[in-house]
Amino acid sequence: MKDLLFYIISLLSLTACIHEDVPPAGDFALEEGDLLPEFSISNPNGTVSGKDLENKSALIIFFSTTCPDCQKAFPDISTLYHTYKDNPAIRVLLIARGETEEQVTAYFREHQYDMEFFADPDRKVYSLFADNTIPRVFLADKDGTIILTQTEKVDPEEIYAAQPIPAYSKGTSDKI
Repeated sequence: MKDLLFYIISLLSLTACIHEDVPPAGDFALEEGDLLPEFSISNPNGTVSGKDLENKSALIIFFSTTCPDCQKAFPDISTLYHTYKDNPAIRVLLIARGETEEQVTAYFREHQYDMEFFADPDRKVYSLFADNTIPRVFLADKDGTIILTQTEKVDPEEIYAAQPIPAYSKGTSDKI
């Protein structure tokens, strides 16, 4: 009986990254038409702030390496990252919600992902965008207006179809 209870609790914890227990009054998320909030986040390569996104499109993806839906989305996230990382018209920010740099680095190394990311272990940046649910995607135009959001998924085709991001190359691999 103890084993069954442990098994059930373990299964429920695996879905916690998607459907978190948040009171109804705490259902906050930026929406299409909202402006990106002012924020600043750092990694060993430097700091990015809202000022750095001026006159550029921004693709911001919040994830956690322990979230099953995020794990399924990583090939698509990698494809998006590698499609746009060298494009001066867009800035791609991958932000690890609730995780340290060491945790994400270990996961990326194990799964052979070569993507720059920012750790947000205390959710300070994430809390400016939403209060629950990942993966979560925000695409903003060069004026900082959110033109597309995705929750619980990362759909590259929908992102590619959104303007003003230039056309993509379907030849981009999902892992480097």
